[in-house]
Amino acid sequence: MKAVIGAVLVALAFACGAAPQAAAQPAGKDFTKPAIVILGYGLTPDGWMRPILYTRVLTGLAVAQAFPQSPIIVTGGNPRNGRTEAGEMRNLLRLLGFPANRIIVEDKANSTVQNAQFSVPLAEKADTSGIILVTSSTHQDRADGNFADAGANVLATVSFPDGSPQTNITQFIRDVLSPLTPIG
Repeated sequence: MKAVIGAVLVALAFACGAAPQAAAQPAGKDFTKPAIVILGYGLTPDGWMRPILYTRVLTGLAVAQAFPQSPIIVTGGNPRNGRTEAGEMRNLLRLLGFPANRIIVEDKANSTVQNAQFSVPLAEKADTSGIILVTSSTHQDRADGNFADAGANVLATVSFPDGSPQTNITQFIRDVLSPLTPIG
């Protein structure tokens, strides 16, 4: 429950202050129509979402509320019991009332590198202005680098705390500053 509350607080902090007005945006930070990319996390052997993945989805959903024109890209393959990470994320988003026409499913990736390689073209095809990357604090640095290497215009990062207090605080500061600084 603490993780869910932390995710919501991080997302709300982002939604309330991380999307600066157009005049205040640094070069290359166009938040007019970002893709919100939620990174997968391994399912249980029975094909169910683990708490970390559930919390990532809730965090991404909170961010998406601030950008009603934007799609959510759910990314992750690694099938378990006939289910994929992306498929289960889509199902949860739909269950929570998120519109199906705003969900883009990438269900082939088996790693963070592939999440980036497969999601960046989907964001471009959806005519988005860049990517807001959603994951957990212990995963964010690697994800940022993988998406930058794949050519993504990462506008901001949003992570929920899942590590040591030092990691969580450091990543929270990076998340808050991410709309104002280069990523990758």
